[in-house]
Amino acid sequence: MGMLGGFAAMLLVPLLSGLANASPDLGLDISIDYVTQNNPNVLSSANMVGSATSDLQGAIGGFQISRFNGSTSLIVSGEALVSLVGNITVNVNEVLRNISVVASQRQTAPSCMFGSMNSTIDRAFVALDQAGSLISRIQTSTSALNSDALTSWLMMIQTAMQDVTTYLDTLYKEVSAVLAAGPLSSSTVTTNIKPATLFNLAGAISVVTTAEKGLVTTVRSIRTAFEQANNILQTYSNDLTNAVTAVNNTQRDYYNQVVSRINSYQGKVTSETGSAISDITNTLSRLNPFIQDSVTRTNAQSLNATITTTTTSITTNANIFRNNLQSQMTQLYTAAEGFVQYNVKALIPLIDSSTFKLATTMSVGGINANSCRDRYGGAITNLENNMREQLQRCFNDYANTGYTDSFISEYNQVIREQTRSIANRINFCLGLGSTTSTNIIKAGISRCLSETVALAQTLMNDVGFQTKLVVAMINLESLATVQRVESCSAIMNHGLVAKATTLDTLLATCQTTNQ
Repeated sequence: MGMLGGFAAMLLVPLLSGLANASPDLGLDISIDYVTQNNPNVLSSANMVGSATSDLQGAIGGFQISRFNGSTSLIVSGEALVSLVGNITVNVNEVLRNISVVASQRQTAPSCMFGSMNSTIDRAFVALDQAGSLISRIQTSTSALNSDALTSWLMMIQTAMQDVTTYLDTLYKEVSAVLAAGPLSSSTVTTNIKPATLFNLAGAISVVTTAEKGLVTTVRSIRTAFEQANNILQTYSNDLTNAVTAVNNTQRDYYNQVVSRINSYQGKVTSETGSAISDITNTLSRLNPFIQDSVTRTNAQSLNATITTTTTSITTNANIFRNNLQSQMTQLYTAAEGFVQYNVKALIPLIDSSTFKLATTMSVGGINANSCRDRYGGAITNLENNMREQLQRCFNDYANTGYTDSFISEYNQVIREQTRSIANRINFCLGLGSTTSTNIIKAGISRCLSETVALAQTLMNDVGFQTKLVVAMINLESLATVQRVESCSAIMNHGLVAKATTLDTLLATCQTTNQ
């Protein structure tokens, strides 16, 4: 590639200073066969670079692989294909474009026209030297047939470019000999510039552009296969995203259900305890006169204190119940969500793996590609749908907070019945007479009030026990709910993992056997 050394260029400058006028061929003021005329000629061959470049750019223009998680190989291969075509259309074809300039009519001395060639040729061969590495990256995602075709076309281009360099070297020496021979004439041109040089140069250029035309077909084939693979990744990525979104929506709905249940349960407990406290405290207005009476004062005062203690105990137990209810149901949601998300995260890589295998089948573009897609593409969709539907079922069927409804009702019934018994007993006692009744009757009322104090204490002890019991039942039911969700998720996970593993095997087999 040292055909245009600095010394030769300096030697030609004084010889060519008078030739800066219109130059039909090679910067020489004379027509030369096989440069711009006859067939083949250098100019017409070099001018084919325009359509070759356009076709290659059209084959790769706008091509882009989406960056899906895990699709690294396809991304690398796609980028390598774009780089390979770019190296040819920019660097290799710049040499041919320069030859077109040299061969065409220009008002430029030969040394100036030939002088720009060296750096252009160097860049072209640097680009061609990179072709092997780029093809290796493309090979990972394309068929052996396409890979071999790429290699063949690039080898043809490289060999032809070496011939172009050789004939340019020879041509430059022959042009230099013409200038050194004295006055420019047809005789000096015929003597020093051999038609074979020009003929062979034109032929070598034609080989380059012909190989590029063939390369266009291969590039389009690879691009089509890559885009099919990309479309598969896009479709199934969207489907998977939608499936995960559906699971997350179910989780959000479940969370809203839990919050609604907590608010509803707490509202019911608050309402029941409020009614219970009102029933008991409403008796105070009737009790107060007996506190003033000497016969009933002691036991009436005791009952008055017991009413205060009872209402405080009702409130305390209700708060314990409400707080435990909120804590347990929140933990229930957190645990159920944890199991579901764990299985989602475990399944996504497996579904991705099947998707990428199918995409690889399509990008390789083998004879079984379309058949494998038609045969097993739906199976990937089924995996995604099954994941969504079964995880939703785990939530809806096994994490239903409605299981706790009976516990809440039982607790409210305990509060209602026990506190109603206390209020009814007080009203019964106070209904036996009044402060104006005989001392015997008032003594009976006093004894009734004393027994009511003991009854209230016994019943409130029972309320405390029932509160602990119901809280324990809710805790156990929450644990059982979490275990149901865990089992449901695990069963679903094992089933889908088995299906995904089988699908991977089937896809691998399909690539080679179409079975």
